[in-house]
Amino acid sequence: MAYLDQLQAQFPEIEFEAEQSLAPHTTVKIGGPAEVFCLLKEKVHLINVTQFALKQNIPLTILGWGANSLISDSGIRGLVIKNLCQEITVHPQSQTVETQTDQSTTTPARWQAADQPETGYNAGADFSQLDYFEAEAPRVLVTMDAGVSLPMAINTLLSQGITGLQWYTRIPASIGGAIYNNIHGGKHFIGELLQSVQVIDQTGELKRYLASELELDYDHSRFHHSKEIIISADFLLFKGAVEKAKSIVIAWAKQKAIQPQNSLGCVFQNITAKEQARLGLPTPSTGYLIQKVLTLQGLQIGDAKISDRHAAFIENVGHATAADYLAVIRKIIQAAQAKCQLHLKPEIFFLGFTASELDGIVQTASAESSASA
Repeated sequence: MAYLDQLQAQFPEIEFEAEQSLAPHTTVKIGGPAEVFCLLKEKVHLINVTQFALKQNIPLTILGWGANSLISDSGIRGLVIKNLCQEITVHPQSQTVETQTDQSTTTPARWQAADQPETGYNAGADFSQLDYFEAEAPRVLVTMDAGVSLPMAINTLLSQGITGLQWYTRIPASIGGAIYNNIHGGKHFIGELLQSVQVIDQTGELKRYLASELELDYDHSRFHHSKEIIISADFLLFKGAVEKAKSIVIAWAKQKAIQPQNSLGCVFQNITAKEQARLGLPTPSTGYLIQKVLTLQGLQIGDAKISDRHAAFIENVGHATAADYLAVIRKIIQAAQAKCQLHLKPEIFFLGFTASELDGIVQTASAESSASA
C-alpha cells in the first residue's frame, strides 16, 4: 500500500483506489487489477500526478480508450491513470505550418482494403470508393487533450464546420492512443494532420515535438520506445465540405458494423507486400490468411475465440482470461510459422505480462506507457 499512501498524501483532492479491476476499462473486458488506480479529467492533475510518479519512481501506465491493450490476469503494478482529459480548443486563425507528409505513398500494401469479391473473402470494409483528399481546403489549428475520444472529436469538430477526422470513424481510440500507434483509416494516417505534440518525458520534463520528429510509420511512432507520455496535440484540420465528411462518417460506420465487439480490433499487422507476393495471396489481410489459408476461423480456447464475423479479430465471448487470449494468439502465430514460414506481428500491446508469458509472441514485451487506443 506504499504507493497508495504516498499518492494520497501528495494529492488529497484526487481519489486513488487500490486493486481496481481494469477489465471494465478495456474494450475486450479482460484484465486483472491495478495496484493503484485513478481517473483524471483535468490536464493539470494529469501533468502533476505523472511528474510526481516519475520523480518518485512509481511504475506508471496511462490508459486511454483501452481498445488495443491486453492486460495480464495478474494486473498492472504501480499506478494506472485513466486519462479522461477532454478539452478541445479551436484556434481563431488558420496557420500554415509543418505537417507530416502523405504516408499513403510509403506504405500502400499495409493499409490496402482486404474486401476483394474475387477472393471469396469479405473483410467488411472497402473504403477505396469513399476516398478523397482535402489538401485545397483552408486549414484550421485545433488543440486536443490526449484523453479526447475520437468519436467525440469527430462529432464536436464537424458541428463547428471542421473536417479531416472523418476517416477514423468507428475506430475506438483516444487522441493519445491514435497518435501513439499512428492509426490509419483507408489511405489516411492521423500523423498527416499533426502539427505538434506535448509530452512528458521519463524525467518528468514537459516537451513539445513537431510531427516530423515523431518517427511516424505504419502502426508506429517514437512513443513505442521513448515511453514519453502524450498530454495534448495540435492538429491542422480543414474548413472542408462538412456534408461530404458527414456522408463519409455514415458510410464508414455502416461498412465497419461487421467488426466484432468485446475485442481489441485487428490483433496482427497485415503482412508485407513481399510476403504477400511470396505466398501468392490476393490480399495482405491477416484476416484472409487466418480464415482462408490457416483455416482457423472459429477456433476457441476458453472464452477467447477467433471471430466468426472477421477472422482478424479475437473476441471475448464470455469470461475470457488474458491467458485464453494469449493462447489463441500463440496458436495463430504457430500455424502461420508452420504453414507459411511467417512470423505474424501483433499490433496490440501487452500490459503487465512477464517476458516468459510473451515468449514466441513478441520480440520484447510491449509496455504501453503513453496512451491506449
